Amino acid sequence: MVNLKESKPMFVRETLLENGIPVLHLNKKDTLFREDQKAVNLFYLMEGEIKIYNTDSEGKEFLINKVNEHQFLGEPPFLLGEKYPANAEIASETAEIFSFSEELFKQYMVNHPEMLFEFTKEIAKKAYEKTLRLKSIVHQCPHERITNFLKIHKKNLGIDDGQKAIINVTRKEMANSTGLAIETVIRTVKKMEREDKLKLINHKIYF
Repeated sequence: MVNLKESKPMFVRETLLENGIPVLHLNKKDTLFREDQKAVNLFYLMEGEIKIYNTDSEGKEFLINKVNEHQFLGEPPFLLGEKYPANAEIASETAEIFSFSEELFKQYMVNHPEMLFEFTKEIAKKAYEKTLRLKSIVHQCPHERITNFLKIHKKNLGIDDGQKAIINVTRKEMANSTGLAIETVIRTVKKMEREDKLKLINHKIYF
């Protein structure tokens, strides 16, 4: 059995409600925001899962990331007053999301200065992980790209690196995240299984 790390959520639902932060209740496949839409809100996912993706001129989706509960969405464009660089769609059956306007966000941080450091750490963490992903895509072979993807995915779920768990992502999602072709992902995963680097249980990766 996998033991998830005990991590204290940045925000507690009751505290956000007491401070007048609006809450959204969305369902699977609902759109939270679209690419090139002005980022006038910062979102905090209290419950659920959201997929972040881009589409090409033919409408093909390219997965960038999956956001799990107790994580922010859209920090850079919100803080810079820019447009969202990707689409955000609800991936779970339901999702509970708190929505900060610029005024509400500033006021909340003034009233809770200790949270500003935690917020900055979250931004730094995401920037660091993006750097690792880019390094993986530029420099590493398929085996190393997939291994790096699996490690980051486990870390985001709070699973210790030394523990094994079912990785609930599709081969297509792995391909989009690693910059590899789906066929390459399938071939590499099978090779890694033969080399005992991972296991396949009902076609799902156990790593």
